[in-house]
Amino acid sequence: MQSHLLHKEDELLFDNEVKVNLYISKVLFHLAIIVIPLIIILQVVGVFIYYMTDAIGDIVTAFILLIMPRLLTLVQAHEKKWFKYILIVLVIMTLPLIYLEYDYMVLILWIFPLLISSMYFSNRFNVITVIMNVIVLGFTSYYRSYLRLQNNLISERIGGLFNDFIISYITYAILVILSFAILFILTNKTNGLLREMVKKKQYEILSITDSMTGLYNHRFLMKELEDKKLIFDRDNTPFCTILFDVDHFKHINDTFGHVEGDEVLKAIAKCLQNNIRSEDILGRYGGEEFMVIFPKTKLHDACHIAERCRENVAKIVIDEVTMSLTISGGVDEYTGDSILEYIRCIDEKMYKAKENGRNKIIA
Repeated sequence: MQSHLLHKEDELLFDNEVKVNLYISKVLFHLAIIVIPLIIILQVVGVFIYYMTDAIGDIVTAFILLIMPRLLTLVQAHEKKWFKYILIVLVIMTLPLIYLEYDYMVLILWIFPLLISSMYFSNRFNVITVIMNVIVLGFTSYYRSYLRLQNNLISERIGGLFNDFIISYITYAILVILSFAILFILTNKTNGLLREMVKKKQYEILSITDSMTGLYNHRFLMKELEDKKLIFDRDNTPFCTILFDVDHFKHINDTFGHVEGDEVLKAIAKCLQNNIRSEDILGRYGGEEFMVIFPKTKLHDACHIAERCRENVAKIVIDEVTMSLTISGGVDEYTGDSILEYIRCIDEKMYKAKENGRNKIIA
């Protein structure tokens, strides 16, 4: 689909997992480059109550873990099914490094993986995240109790290492699980509403998409023409439209079959898409006809783009189709007529191009 439709889809973050992966990776990256250096600075200047000589090393390690998802997106790893599991593991691995240094001050961070998992619409993934979180919390709590024992910080009233570990672990685990339960209750209805939004967006896209080529369909093209007409009537903003027709397409179908005919349409659609501008609107008008709407464009510029499309379509090679592929087109600038009259004018020019030997653009 054209880029401006993709921009509209970006308003809805949760419509696919890949988009969520990319968004969370960016958030973690910005968190790492803003918050982690701030913690280091505060540690160095002595803002925190105590200072540990090995804290900087742990914080730097946490920084590396948080930026890794963003680095993986550079090689398109976020498009893989397993990426969300790698992402959540890296986040959970970060927590002990910070928690062991700052203890109760960052206890709330154990809820962070649960916030991430809740964005994926998957109860199974939520449960896996909670289990991983509680397991890592267990090892972290035990190691924390061990350090407290080594530093003579465990109270005789509470007991030894095991008692200290059990009390702290159960307390923190209950807090994590309760936080998840509250978060699940709060987000469950929201997730349901978001699912409905996703379905609505998908239905909307299907309703304006040609299923074979993936381009816009006739319905969407007509709506865009009416919208461009309104803008022209209001601001006198020019626009042009071209109607392409595949030359000898019936002969292609009769000679090579309808399957190869479909492949020809797909190849031409891709070629046209690669040779128009990002703001131009390309669709399948019907049958073997394609329409391109050029917003804010004068006739001379539209003709130039149309010729480029025609020349590059002629270069298409399909192994199973042993004949040259060409297109003919009619192009015109809108001057104030009704849309039906405007299309009729373009259609006449397109047929004139076919009558004059095909593989031509008539303006």
